[in-house]
This record gives sequence, structure tokens and C-alpha cells, in this order.
Amino acid sequence: MNRFKSFTQRYDNTLLFLLGCLMVISVLAIYTAQPFLQGAISEINFTAKQIQWYVIGFIALSIVILIDYEQLKRFHWYLYGAGILSLIGLVVLRGTPLVANIKGAYGWYQFPVIGTVQPAEFMKFFLIVTLAAVISEHNARYVQHERDLLLLIKMVAITLLPLALIIIQPDLGIGLILCVILACAMLLSGLNWKWLLGMFGIFAVAIVGFFYLFYFQNDLLATFFPGHAMNRIMAWLQPFEYADDLSYQLVQSINAIGSGQMFGVGYGKLQVSVPELHTDFIFTAISAHYGFIGAAVVLIILFLFIYRLIQIALETADPFGTYIVTGYVAMFTFQIFQNIGMTMGVLPITGLPLPFISYGGSTMIVNLVGLGLIMAIASQSRISMFDED
Repeated sequence: MNRFKSFTQRYDNTLLFLLGCLMVISVLAIYTAQPFLQGAISEINFTAKQIQWYVIGFIALSIVILIDYEQLKRFHWYLYGAGILSLIGLVVLRGTPLVANIKGAYGWYQFPVIGTVQPAEFMKFFLIVTLAAVISEHNARYVQHERDLLLLIKMVAITLLPLALIIIQPDLGIGLILCVILACAMLLSGLNWKWLLGMFGIFAVAIVGFFYLFYFQNDLLATFFPGHAMNRIMAWLQPFEYADDLSYQLVQSINAIGSGQMFGVGYGKLQVSVPELHTDFIFTAISAHYGFIGAAVVLIILFLFIYRLIQIALETADPFGTYIVTGYVAMFTFQIFQNIGMTMGVLPITGLPLPFISYGGSTMIVNLVGLGLIMAIASQSRISMFDED
């Protein structure tokens, strides 16, 4: 009985409650979207499969919650190396039955029984852990601001290798997530503000340069971006000019969200066809069917979820644990803003799912494993604080 009580105390009740709310929302939203799916996927019961992924993911969460997360420092390079090898495998096996083209990208392994597995999703977890370990080890070895350049080079190099392998798939969405994880790590690593100012100054110049080239030197910009990337940029910045072609999905999403008004159109009454309604555009399905009220409830729950993660990060005394939790805070926050923003045309379409709500196997398992690691950090931090008292 004591062992069972000790085990259950490792769970964070607040996160469990919010996760349960998100699961209910996810299953209900996918069930609502199911009748409007077109083609071969319309025959697949995504509602049942999503429940299946939640069960598998929760089992993984319960296993991860038992580990001593500090042991990850000992073999984080093995995890990182495994992630890199899996990404290299996608390049080597491209075009074979094992790595086929899916939605214009070669980012998934296709196994006979398991189904599709996306290594880039697991690379997010490996990168967060590796950056956290490298930063904590560096800061423990050197005095503050001593050899800042070395730390900056290490962080950038660790991120650039998987970033390059993911971009060539191509997968811009997860590539952006890796950049966000790196930016968060740099902010919290203790680097001198001059280095940070320089890095973010370069980023700001790149953004300004991008918009200048788009509006005044479009042909020159096209030499830096492949065709599919330029199409997404055009669809984002000039959606209604390409409503019948490049930006069809975006315009349909905007119309569907608008049709929901305050209380939604109701189950089975959606009149606007939107591709990927159960995955990337799940927020569109929620907004259309349940209106502003339904969308607001989802946003409130997601806000409370992120707020709880920030609380855990602030309560964690161990720098390694804090870096891990904040890495996930950055990742989840960016995905939420990006996914919801792209459904309304505020941000470009990148194919990123809405965490814990969109349908997806690899994404769900990785997110729940990360949540289990966060709960392990939180529970062990509470134990350490109690011991110190």
C-alpha cells in the first residue's frame, strides 16, 4: 500500500486533470470531424485510434515518471545519437517502401504492424535533454560568463545537425520547433547579454530582410526557398488571391471558423470542407462546431496547462531539471500559438499539430513521455525540498 501511495504521489494532480480535459476535447473534436473526412481516410476510425494512442502514451508516461531524471545526464549523448541516426536513415532509405513520400515529405518510417513513425518528433525530446545536460555541465565547470562563446557554439552545433536533416525532408514545422528550443536554451543558459543581443539581432535582421525580399525582390527570394516553401509563403501573405489553389485550405479554415460564430453550427452541420480537419486543423473543427465559446474553453485549458508547467520550472531547484521543463514550455507554447495562428491566417501553415488535441501517434507518445519526465522532475524536486527541511 505504501509503495502504491508513493507511486501515485509522483503524478501531478493538476496536470493530470488538465490532461484529462484535453483528452476529452481531443476525442470529441475528432469524433465531430470524422464525418467530414474525405478519401480513403474517411474509412478509418480516428476516434478509436486516438484513444489507443492516449492509452499507450499514458503507459509510457507512467514508466518515465519512475525514472531518476538526473541519470539522463549519463547517457543523453546516446539518445541524441539515436535520434541523429534515425534521421539519417530517412535520407538513406528515401523512396523505398520503408520511407515513402507522405504529403510531399520523407519524414516517416512505415512499418507493417506498427504503422508510421516520425523520428523528428522524438528528436525534439532528445534535443531538449541534450541541451539541458550540456548547459548544466558547462555552467558547473566554468565560472559565470567564462567561455560563453564555447557554450554558444556547442548549443548551436547540437541543434544545427538535426535541424538540417529535418529541413531536407522537408519539415519546416518541426525545424522551427528546434529553433525555438535553442532560443529558449540560450536565454536561460546564463550567456552574456551581448551574445544574446547579437544572436537575436541577427534573427531580427533576417526577418526584416525576408519581408523586404518578398515585397520588392520576390524572384531573388525564390532562389533561397524551395517551391513548396514559397507556395506556403504566398498562401499566407496573399491568401485570397490564391483561394482556389495555394491557399484553399487556409481560406476554407477561415470561413469555417467564422461560420461557428458564438455557439457553433452544431454536430454534423459543418458546410465548409477543410482538409486535415482531424490533425493540423483540429482547432478549425472545434471553432466551427462549438463556436467562440468552445474555442475559448480550449484556450483557457491550454493556458492553465502552460501556467502549471511554468510553476514546476520555477519550483525546480536543479538547473538540469529546470532547463528540461522550460524547453518543453517553449515547445508547447510555440506549437499552440503556431497551430491556432495558422488556422486563422495569422501565421503561415507549417503542419504542426495542436498538442494533446490533434490526432497523431508519434506526437502524442512523445508529448506524454515529456509530460512524464516533467512530473518526475516535479516529484523529485518535492522530495529534495522535504529532505532539506
